[in-house]
Amino acid sequence: MRIALAAILGILLACGAARAASCPDGQELPRIANKRIVIAKDTLFFASHDLQLDHDGSPEAYGVRDQGLEGICNGLAPLRPPECRGRNRGACFKACQSAFAAWSRNGAQVETLGDSMCSIGLGGGGCSPPSVRLQPPPRQDWFVSETSVRVAPPPGAPIAGWSASQAAQLDPARTAYFVIPGAFRKMPWDATPGDAGIVLDANSGRTVAFVVGDTGGALDEASTAVHAGLRGSAFPPTGKRTSALGERVDSYLAGTNGDFRIAIFRHTASRSGASTMLTLTSEKLGPWIEATAQARLQAIGGADRVRDCAK
Repeated sequence: MRIALAAILGILLACGAARAASCPDGQELPRIANKRIVIAKDTLFFASHDLQLDHDGSPEAYGVRDQGLEGICNGLAPLRPPECRGRNRGACFKACQSAFAAWSRNGAQVETLGDSMCSIGLGGGGCSPPSVRLQPPPRQDWFVSETSVRVAPPPGAPIAGWSASQAAQLDPARTAYFVIPGAFRKMPWDATPGDAGIVLDANSGRTVAFVVGDTGGALDEASTAVHAGLRGSAFPPTGKRTSALGERVDSYLAGTNGDFRIAIFRHTASRSGASTMLTLTSEKLGPWIEATAQARLQAIGGADRVRDCAK
């Protein structure tokens, strides 16, 4: 028995030493979203076996007839019946669709939406009164879909109201962004919207540079552009779903499964003060993401460092 216990102890010690050696100078932080987090060289490392698809920020995310690529009940929830207040799953999904369909068929007036629905992502969160806006003509049948990070207005564009406009948001089809929980912004993790990062597909070897562009989720959500990059520039497939109004509409299917290693390079955000508006326009953001992520990746030892530290 003593020999067996000694052997087991030796194996455990060897595994612990190997894990420490695989990420030099690495320190394991408290787990969040049930993920092991390691920090080294001002970089956060973690892994995920799947990536969910986040389409917030798209001009075609949410429609007033639930015609968007995102189902409206991903962003809004019913107030009634009481047991379904703020809930959108199971039996409450039908209540959500019924409430939205009634609002839509009754004129789709933004100022009355809060009478029957609350926000769980579109125009707020936590079942707050929905602070929603419609896009200007000719897209007045679409809600403004927001991201936590906004881009700077182009030269000469009006500043007033810019951050609330659709053009200020990160378009997930054009911008590779990753989603972090709000708690991930606190110490000791200290990730920040606007930071650059890298996701590595450990199976294919592909890497996609991203910006931390939204908050919410559980460290496993990324924009359509990230999924396209991991698929070799092929956008995720779409399929038909039934809208709240009973219409058949196009929608993206599920995310991507695999072995993904993620690195977030802390303190790289190019922001205007403490706000989440970047100093970059949408045209300059893509090149900045690529250049910043690649420079930091090289500084920490390349993709092998991400592979080893994010386990």
